[in-house]
Order: sequence, then C-alpha cells, then structure tokens
Amino acid sequence: MPVALICMSAVLLFVCILAASAFVGMAFSLKRERNRFDSLADSAFDYRLVWNEDLSHVSFSEDLKKLLENCGITPNADYVRSVFSEKSSGENNGISLCVNALKKNGVVSRYDAPHGKEGYIRWKSISANGKIYSFGSDLGDSMTGVGSEIVSEFDYMRTAVANAEAGPFAIITEGESARIETNASMCEILGFSDKENIPLEKLYSIVKKDELLEVQRKINCFASGVTDSLYVEASLKTSSGTYHIFTIECRLNKDATDFRRLRTGMIFDTTANRIHREAAFDSGNIDAITGIYTRSGFMSKGEDLLEQCRKKGTPAVMICLQVVRLRNISMLFGIEVSDTLSKLYAETMLRLTDEKAVLGKMGFSDYAMLLEYGDKAEVEKLLKGIGIMIENCCNNETLPSVLREQIGFTAGACFFDGADDVGTLYNKASVTLFSGSESQGDVCRYFDAEVEKKVSGRDIVEHEIGEALRQGELELYYQPKIDIKTGEMVGAEALMRWNHKTQGLIMPGQFISVAEEMGIITKIDEWGMLQACIQSRMWREKGYPDVRISVNMSQAQLYQTDVVESVKNALEQSGIPASCLEVELTETMAIIDIDRTVSVLNALKKLGVSISMDDFGTGYSSLSSLKILPIDVLKIDRSLVYDIETNETARCIAKAIIEMGKALKLTVLAEGVETEEQRAILEELGCDIAQGFLYSKPKPAALIEREFLIPKANRNAETKV
Repeated sequence: MPVALICMSAVLLFVCILAASAFVGMAFSLKRERNRFDSLADSAFDYRLVWNEDLSHVSFSEDLKKLLENCGITPNADYVRSVFSEKSSGENNGISLCVNALKKNGVVSRYDAPHGKEGYIRWKSISANGKIYSFGSDLGDSMTGVGSEIVSEFDYMRTAVANAEAGPFAIITEGESARIETNASMCEILGFSDKENIPLEKLYSIVKKDELLEVQRKINCFASGVTDSLYVEASLKTSSGTYHIFTIECRLNKDATDFRRLRTGMIFDTTANRIHREAAFDSGNIDAITGIYTRSGFMSKGEDLLEQCRKKGTPAVMICLQVVRLRNISMLFGIEVSDTLSKLYAETMLRLTDEKAVLGKMGFSDYAMLLEYGDKAEVEKLLKGIGIMIENCCNNETLPSVLREQIGFTAGACFFDGADDVGTLYNKASVTLFSGSESQGDVCRYFDAEVEKKVSGRDIVEHEIGEALRQGELELYYQPKIDIKTGEMVGAEALMRWNHKTQGLIMPGQFISVAEEMGIITKIDEWGMLQACIQSRMWREKGYPDVRISVNMSQAQLYQTDVVESVKNALEQSGIPASCLEVELTETMAIIDIDRTVSVLNALKKLGVSISMDDFGTGYSSLSSLKILPIDVLKIDRSLVYDIETNETARCIAKAIIEMGKALKLTVLAEGVETEEQRAILEELGCDIAQGFLYSKPKPAALIEREFLIPKANRNAETKV
C-alpha cells in the first residue's frame, strides 16, 4: 500500500512538471508571438495605441509617446479620457482622436508640434482579446496641403450652415417633460437664452397662432413615440420680431444609447426657399393670357384655401363661370377678340374679389372662383357686379354690335361643407351650369339634391351610352310636319330617344351633349341617319305616300366626318330615293366654316337630298347666310312663335321671314306651334308647314303610322273610289 501510494504520487508529480513545462512554453510562445506581432506592427506602422472601450487600460508605443510629449501632452489614460470626453471639441488637444474614428479604418488625424511643425496620421484598427489595437502611419508633410483643404472644407461647412441659418435639433424627453436642444446660432435667431435646455412650451410660444395646433400635434406624436419621424413647416417669430418659415426634420435613432441622441435632426430657415418655390409654382401655373391660375394651379392653391377653411371652420363657395358663345365668337371674329374677352373677365373677377380668393381659367371659356363666402346673397351680389362691369366695359363702339349683344356668362356654385376636396367641389359646381335649376331672378345655379340626382344620371349616361348604341336601346321618335292649309302630314322630323333598362325614357338633352364630349356622337348620328331611311322604306313598302323624314346633323358630323359618304351609304342600304330624306342644320353651326358647309351642302344637293336651316332668326348673320347656303326649307324658331298672338314684334319678324323665304322660293316651316290661334296667324302670314304640339308630340313610328299615315291612306282610297 505505501509502495502504491508512492508510485501514484510520483506519477502526479511528473504530470504536474509536464503541465508546468507546457504552460511555461506556451507563455514564452505567446510572449514571443506578441513580441513578434508588435515588432511586425512597429515595423509596418509608425505608432501604436492599445486600449479598451471603457478606457480602463491605455498603452502607447514609444514613438507615439514621444510625439505626444513633443506636442506638450502627457501620454496617459487621463489625456485619452479628456479627448473622448463630450465636453472636449478635440481642436486644441494636439492630436485629434476619438473612439468612433479609431474604430473606422482609414481615418486621418492631424497633430500640431512645437516650432510650427504639423503632420497627419492615418489609422487602422483591429479588435483582439477584448482590446482594440490602433496602428498609425505618419503621412508627414505630404498631407499638409490636404490638411489645409480639410480645414478649409470644415470652415466652408460652418460658414454654409451659418449662412443657411440652420442648426441641429434634438427633442429630449425625461419622464413627462420634454425639451429641445440646438446650437448657439439658432438660439440667437429665435431668441432662446439656453441652447441645451429649451422647453417645448418656449418653442410653441413663438409659433404663429393659426399653425400652432398642427405643429403641436406633429411634435407631440414624435416625442411620444407614435411616429418615428418628424417633418413640419412652421412660421416662427424670430428675435427681430418678424416671422420666418422654419422646417424641422428629425428621425428616431433606435440604436442610440444616450437618451439625448434618441430623437435628433435639423432645423432650417426655409423662408427664402418657400418664396422661390411659390414664385416657381406661379410662373408655371399662371395663364399667359389672363394672368390668373391655370387649371392645375387653381386645384393646388384651391386645396390650400380649403385646408385653411377646415382649420378655421370658415365657410367657402366654389363658383364656376362659363362665357357663353366664346368659342363661336373666336371662330367668327378671331382668337384676338376672344383673348380680349377672356382678359376682361379675369380682370373683372380680380377687381371684385379679395386677395384671399383663388381664381382659375379652367378651359377655353370656363373660369372658377373659390372664396370664403357663406351665403347665396354674397354670391349673387358678386356675380351681378361682374355682369354689370363687363357690360359697361363692352358698351363701346370699338366692338362689333353683334359681338356686344352676345357677351354674357352662366354661373354655377357649390358651398363647401368641410368634407369635399377642391376637385369634387369644382365638379359639383360645374355640373350646375347645365342643370337648368336656377330660380327666377337668380344669376347663379346652386348644387343641391335635385342637381345631385341629375349628376348621378349623367354618370349613368357616361358609363352606358356606348353600350346602349350596341345593344339597340336607342330609338327614333317622329314628330309630324303638317301642311297648314290642308292639315295633311307632309313629313316628319326624327328625334333620338334612349330606352334605358332601369331609368326609362331618357331625352336627348340628357345624353347628346355627353356623347359629344365622349366623341361618339358621330356614330350615333350615322345610326340615326340609317334608321330614319329604313323607317321611310318600311312606310313606302306598306303603300303609304312618301314621307320626307328630316334628320338633324351635329356639328361633329358636319366638320369631322365625310357626311356626304355617310348619307350616300344610308340611302343605298335603305333603298329609298334621296327625295325622301331631308338634312337639318342650324345657322350658327353652318357659318363656323362657311366654305366647308357650302361644299358639303352642294354635294348633298347633287344626291337629291333636301336641306333645311333650323332655328332661323336666332343666329349671327341670317340674311348673309341665305345668299350662299343652298337650302330648301327655312324653319322659324319656336322663340318667335310662342307669343306671336300677343307680341306684335314677334309677328312682324315672322312675317318678314316668311316673305323673304317666299321671295327666295323656299318652303317656310314654323316650329313650336301649340295653339289654333298661332296656326291661324301663321296661315294668314303665308307660312307653308307647321310643326308642334298642336298636332302631335314626338312619338314612336307605330303611333305616327296609326294616327297620321293610315287615316291619310284611307282618305286617299275613299277619294279614288
């Protein structure tokens, strides 16, 4: 037993000796490797600094110690701590060092030695065994020029920041309290005394009152962590007593360990930028002719005004104006005349509205005004003032007399309820122009429930009119034309109707203008022309006397299509003689391009088609147009017929038209005949044909056949017997 114990003890001693030898060897090896590493590092670099992040250990290479001592610095941990301290700017420490910089390879620091010597060190750092090894290469005099450039660059940046009146901006929260920090320059501008302890209430006290709630909301959301970023423009009262526009932009630094650096950013004086931006906006959004906003400019500025009204709770109204017949005036008298009128309307609106109003030219003849108005009385007063001023300006001998008679506008308005945006408000106001819902004596139509119903109807038209044409929902109604002396039907006018599957019968006034805007009116016109010809053939096949059917020609059909070819195709497909077809056009439409109109009508006449001039007596140059237009029928407008029994002037005009038509060997037809007295007067004056409710409203072809064609055929048969 003692022998075994002795043997075991010897073995343990031997193992301990081996372990100790291995440890000593490893220690010598590590020391040798460290010395070798230091030797290699010292041979490759000029300076070496070994340290840890809490600065509990700092060691300098001999060359770095000498360099610091030559700069008048004691190389120890206290010096490094003073450099790393936030209170030190690092500008007067001889050598610029900082923790973050040394962690980044390639950082260059500058040092100043006695006797005016200066130099630069490029640092590279690695981390090993919990320590940071920073190695520096002295760049010597080669970096002197670069250093000067760096210093100049920093000076330039400082100057630029000062000139831009910008500064850092930090929001610091401690418990329920919050304060801001900025630099001394910004404090001087804003009148703050302590750059590191500015209560938020102090900032709020210099914000313009009408912007305060929005500024508070955005900053509070950011400071409380609701949002991760802050962007706000605010008018702040400066120490000079004037308001400047400042932009504050901050972000949440989620990696920050210092609560003072958690929410940081910048504050800029952007007054000049705002002025330049608004000037640039205006230069690109001002109409060159009128000097008021274009459509896009009006929409943008209008939204700004609505936002102010929302905040202040003030009322506003959108007013749309449409200058009547401006496009026709341009075509008849030239673009210079229409431009003059456009400027007149714009200048009048500017003169009669206050500086807060937003005015825009929305189209060739359309204008819009957005004002802080609250009731109809204010709107009526403004629009009447515009009308009176324009009438006075145009009541001079420099304008053609016909032009002076045509000047005027229609108006529609919609009051702001705090919910609509400027686009929706404009749409509501503009559709009232065509609603026909104005009250007696009013100069403006107002958006209401009735108009809204019509708007929804317009939406139906826009979405379904094309499909209605394809699905056969369109139908022609016919209104008979009656020989005043015999009472016999001698013709019929084809009028479009839409049999909507859910809305019922839709009149042409509700969908023709929309079809024109959508560009499909020519297809509807061609369809109507063909259907009218087919109906005429069907009546001929039943043995009825020939009925000349008149079809209205649209402006688009006359000027944008080969209408002659379209009429020729309709006649060929239906197989009726051209004498059974009559084409109607208005005088105003005809004289837009008189040369083309004459050419088209002459071509139609060669086919054998009759030509009728509708609405005669309401155009611009009725007498002159009769000289050159190859027409067969002259239609007296209903406005000259409705009071012919009591209005001596209307009777005289009707008589003159009839006598003139007779002299030119034209057939004269009177529209809108509703009473026997009207018919008797027209017969006495020598009118040939009458059309109106006295005889029949527009009806489907089957009813016209039953009420007029069958009785006529029976009478003819009885006469033959």
